Amino acid sequence: MTYTLQSFIGDLDRITREETDGRTITERVGPLLGQLVKNPASVPAEYLRSPAGQRGRYMLHRTPRFNVTSVIWRPGDRAGAHDHETWGVIGVVSNEIEETRFRVTELGAGPALLEMQRVMRHGPGAVSKLVPGDEVHAMYNPTDRDTVEIHVYGRDLVGLARRTWAQDP
Repeated sequence: MTYTLQSFIGDLDRITREETDGRTITERVGPLLGQLVKNPASVPAEYLRSPAGQRGRYMLHRTPRFNVTSVIWRPGDRAGAHDHETWGVIGVVSNEIEETRFRVTELGAGPALLEMQRVMRHGPGAVSKLVPGDEVHAMYNPTDRDTVEIHVYGRDLVGLARRTWAQDP
């Protein structure tokens, strides 16, 4: 039987009612998101394409405990170092994405120190987990095709500003 978006949302709802620890939630949700992204037909086709001239971002499900969005990165699209101040799970539906993880050291009144920890290249079916202490990341589509992902975050992010950091060139 095919794992559907509705099944995934039902499982997310159950898991986020049972658990509050971000690491535990991502460990439970990661394999389920992995199943979902292996079936692109589970997401309506209009949410798998970017609007003309911009990155696509579509809310697939929104509750106070979690958001599920479809994100389409065009060739060369980037998001600099940022966090979401919550747990997150990202699954690649098609193509690939480059993700860079950082460690942030606050230096008092001055700018924080941003240290690159690792660079990963995620292909179709891959899942990346963001947890407190390992959630500051940057994203980049280095390919010549759109990359489609499903993002899940552990709170309602609509209207909230992300915390960002400047990166050295």
